[in-house]
Amino acid sequence: MQTRKIAISLFLGLFLFGGAAHAAEPLPTAVAAIVDVQRILSEALVSKDVRKQLEVRRSTFQKEIEKEENSLRSAEQALSKQRGKIPAQDYAEREQQLRQRFLTVENHVQARRKVLDRSYAEAMAAVRKALLDVVAAIARERGVNVVITAQQALWADKPLDITNDVLARLDNSVSRIDVNALLKENSKEGTRD
Repeated sequence: MQTRKIAISLFLGLFLFGGAAHAAEPLPTAVAAIVDVQRILSEALVSKDVRKQLEVRRSTFQKEIEKEENSLRSAEQALSKQRGKIPAQDYAEREQQLRQRFLTVENHVQARRKVLDRSYAEAMAAVRKALLDVVAAIARERGVNVVITAQQALWADKPLDITNDVLARLDNSVSRIDVNALLKENSKEGTRD
């Protein structure tokens, strides 16, 4: 009985101390930096350019839709004026054709919005990837081993904030993301869906 207690004690001691020795490996000293990602995504020239390109496309698309909606309203008014002047069967057929045109336009609008939204998301994902590359490069240059977003930090000394440097380098390294190419690609994919 006594030997059994000793054996169990030795086993537990080795298990506990062996695990503690393994867990006691020192971690590297944290060298942190802070980046205001939201500010960068808002102020970066490439982000502003993406939004501007998309706004131009949205505006063009909106004008096309307004033109189509006006055409549909005119057709609807013309059909209303013909009520009672043409046979009921003809009126019903034209009304059905008009409804079909409405549905076609509605589907086109939804598909186009989906393409615009997807293209914007992909463009901003490219901006975020470029941002991450810049942050990683600056972190390596400065010996930083952890970068925290400003939104996650409760408080930080001002010298830890590398946002201005990241923004300047991002502005110098990425000038444009071709939103039109993304729109074309997403339009092709949309027709395959």
